Amino acid sequence: MDTTTNSPLTGMRIIDLTTNIAGPLSARMLAELGASVIHVEPPWGDDGRNSTTSFLGREGTLHSSCNRSKRGIVIDIKKPAGQNALKRMIAASDVFMEATVPGALDALGLGYDVLRELNRGLVQVSISGWGTRGPLAREQGYAVLAGAYSGAVRPPQGPDEMPELRGASADPATALLATIGALAALLQKVRSGEGGLVTTSVFQGAMHLGASFLVVADNDRTPNARATGMSGSLGGMSPFHTSDGRWVYISAWADKQFERLCRLAQLEHVAASGDYTSRQQRTAHGNELNELIGHWVASQPHDELLKVLRSEKIPAAPMRMSVEELFDDPQVRANDMFVPVEHATKGTLWQLRNMVEINGQFGHQVAAPLLGEHTDQILSDFGYAPGEIAELRELGAVG
Repeated sequence: MDTTTNSPLTGMRIIDLTTNIAGPLSARMLAELGASVIHVEPPWGDDGRNSTTSFLGREGTLHSSCNRSKRGIVIDIKKPAGQNALKRMIAASDVFMEATVPGALDALGLGYDVLRELNRGLVQVSISGWGTRGPLAREQGYAVLAGAYSGAVRPPQGPDEMPELRGASADPATALLATIGALAALLQKVRSGEGGLVTTSVFQGAMHLGASFLVVADNDRTPNARATGMSGSLGGMSPFHTSDGRWVYISAWADKQFERLCRLAQLEHVAASGDYTSRQQRTAHGNELNELIGHWVASQPHDELLKVLRSEKIPAAPMRMSVEELFDDPQVRANDMFVPVEHATKGTLWQLRNMVEINGQFGHQVAAPLLGEHTDQILSDFGYAPGEIAELRELGAVG
């Protein structure tokens, strides 16, 4: 949590009632741009605390990563006293972020219309699974489902093939959409004094991942050819296996790049034939072209191949197969992409830093809060006396 005066969001207070990845990651980005973010959890903890990593246990992989740089409070918003406490906090804050099923907060008397009456300058960011309208609006949504529904994940095309992922997970994309929306609404607030309601969804995040190739002409509904990866089945653009058992991704996207790749692979006759001059032609014959190129790549050692490709200005990258490889990668290290975060019970955790830099600064990262770690401190910040806090705890409204 960076509260220095030169951080762009210093002085902004954000109440974060989200869980898992998309919402918490968005709120964390705002925290590491200087905002004071309070993560609200139920008495049993948010779902991100359920870890698949034994070392983190109850702290949770998702919780430790996505709720970094925040303070934490436990409030049971199903109890009237808990609802009142949340309202009091929201009334004195700039942004309220939530990721509940549409209509769930309205049923608790915490809908946007009610909160806006308490705070006309409130920016509310609502992240749902499927959006606020349509037949799926009130269904629970997860990134894997949104990926399948949007076409970002394709089923296997044969008995020996894996499901095909056309882009990254929808959750981080949704976090970016939510963050952009929050910042735009805050700018509007500065200009007019009025807040606003920002909505996005995991489904919209999944669709956004395909924004560069999801195009339908009104007068031409010809089905697209089956695509392979983000680039389609484009010849010269694919993962390839090298002679020493490693992988590289070659991206000979431009015509001249493809010509140079063919020359290196001793396939000058392919480049000269005229059948593969355009990108459309190379897409139509993508599988056969990549098979030819793949034979040559399979005879080349990984590191030497990358040197040759880069010397010929043919874009290529190693394909990292583990976190450890990334951690030790010179490009990653040169950009300080992993930072040490000291955790109260787990020691040093190396985590990806905030990926936004302003004037060369990327904020200060601190560990995600333990369950209810800052409850008393936060309630005191909002004017609760010690006796009132004790009463809320007796009622089971806070923890």
